[in-house]
Amino acid sequence: MNFRQLEYFLAVANAGQITAAAQQLHMAQPPLSYQIKQLEAELGVTLLNRATTGITLTPAGQLLRDYAQQLVDLRDRADGQVRSLGQGLAGVLSVGVISSSMGATPNAKLRTLTRHYPKVQIRLFEDNTYGLIDRLAKHLIDVAIVRTPFTAPGLASKTLQTESMVAVVPQKYDHFQAATLKVEDLATVPLIVYRRFEHLFQTTFTEKQISPFIACTCDDARTAVQWAEARMGVAIVPEQATGVTTHVRPIRYQPWRTTLKIVWPADITPSPLVQRFIDSY
Repeated sequence: MNFRQLEYFLAVANAGQITAAAQQLHMAQPPLSYQIKQLEAELGVTLLNRATTGITLTPAGQLLRDYAQQLVDLRDRADGQVRSLGQGLAGVLSVGVISSSMGATPNAKLRTLTRHYPKVQIRLFEDNTYGLIDRLAKHLIDVAIVRTPFTAPGLASKTLQTESMVAVVPQKYDHFQAATLKVEDLATVPLIVYRRFEHLFQTTFTEKQISPFIACTCDDARTAVQWAEARMGVAIVPEQATGVTTHVRPIRYQPWRTTLKIVWPADITPSPLVQRFIDSY
């Protein structure tokens, strides 16, 4: 029993006549009758009651019609879904994101992608940059949005945006006269430092011969912003990590810049769905 036989049987069952079914299938009547008899022989049952006025289904034929319709429908759905998956129109995409990428994701193109392809499901995994790189190496995620600096020679990448560091300055510590801060200005306030950039900051402070008080060091840019808003100090974070807070001052220092990138394993050709995600940025 194959799908062609089932389709022939359904055509006869629905038409009520072999002649009419043959016309719908654009084939001659004798080959169609032969296919139905072959199906009956394979199953060892009579499927049709044949009469000069037409055909009716036996109980076995009625049962097969129900199953045949389900099988044909399932085949068509499977065919459509597999083709969609192969073309990147459907499927599950596992994406790693860092907390400080909130200003870049999701974007308008990604919203357009998911609107046009509603069968695309995105699963987000939040971690720091090196945690996400480790997940990529273990093939636990398909693609990740991370932040420089990092060392990972086995990754391909696409640059999203480069941004400067800013200071989140609660009113308690806002005694600065200028709208833009210099690194030296930070020597007079307690600092909340995102551990990801602790080495960079300390190197700069040493070069400039200043010793700011590091009141808090944390692993998440959002935490640094929250603690600053709770007036525990001045947070130094990437610009896009500040969210909706209004107490933001740019820091005028070129080396304090960082870049968001999409990364994926260089030794694996991205699937059509992964490539669509990459192209949406």
